[in-house]
Amino acid sequence: MAEVTSIKVKNAFGDAVDVATITALIALIGDLTADPPANSELGRLKALAVALGAVETAIEEGSAASVGGLDALADLIGEVGANPAANTLQARLKTLATVLGDVQASIDAGNTVLVAQTGMIDGLEALLTTLGATLEAANNRSVAMLGARTVALSPAVNIATDQPAISVDQKSTAHDVVVTLTRPANVTPYTAGDVVGQTAGGVLNFAAIGKAGGSILITRAELELDISALPVGMTSFRLYLYSSAPPSNLADNAAFTWTGTDRGPFLGYIDLGAPVLIGGGTLYCKVSGINEQYKLTGTDISAYLVTAGGYTPAANSEIYKVTLHSVDV
Repeated sequence: MAEVTSIKVKNAFGDAVDVATITALIALIGDLTADPPANSELGRLKALAVALGAVETAIEEGSAASVGGLDALADLIGEVGANPAANTLQARLKTLATVLGDVQASIDAGNTVLVAQTGMIDGLEALLTTLGATLEAANNRSVAMLGARTVALSPAVNIATDQPAISVDQKSTAHDVVVTLTRPANVTPYTAGDVVGQTAGGVLNFAAIGKAGGSILITRAELELDISALPVGMTSFRLYLYSSAPPSNLADNAAFTWTGTDRGPFLGYIDLGAPVLIGGGTLYCKVSGINEQYKLTGTDISAYLVTAGGYTPAANSEIYKVTLHSVDV
């Protein structure tokens, strides 16, 4: 039986499918010429026609066909059965039928794949339509919600370099910083112009009074003395401010002297006024409406509390409290 050449191709699902080539079919059938190949279907049919012609001629001439001639004709045609002899007409026709059946099966499989692909394309079109509608709805919601979100949920905005100045509704952060100092355990008199501090030193530190490297506006300052009576000689106090600890590092009860090393961090001063007894063992004074702007190098402000009048403390370890109120600018 003739061997039929085939090729393997993959359908839309990646499955290999055997398909007889046209070339293989032509080789099996034979060329439509006067002398087709001997082992092709046309060649075998031509040989059969020649044998039948010889039989017909013998009959017309009145002579019986030889038994050998009839046997040759039977061998050429082949027996009618499930497995005809190889290279007989029956065998060639069976092979041709098998090949044509394979071709038909391949065509049917291709049609099935095309139907499946058509369904997939239809599904993809529906998906794209839904996606487009979803994106359009999301875009409409985003536009509608511009300016209605918190900072954390809002996208970044890039402003053009040539954009004119834009007014900003800035929200300031207020700070209320209290420094509590405990005087040393003594009643050593203070002279006018002395630093009032604590055992650790005379430098006070107002921590986290503003943003690092930012500017603040001090609006109010307060001084509270937790003592029961106004000492003789006590008058007003002044608070000297620095952007960092002053290098002079004066101690409690030291005379406040201006040194050149303190010039760099110096910011200014605030006159706190004279404390008055308000009852309950408390002296108090304040100054409001200061509204002075100061530039920070870190987040803190350092200070010296200086007395304007000489006085003698009434007891050891007295508590003084200095409060600064500020807003970021």
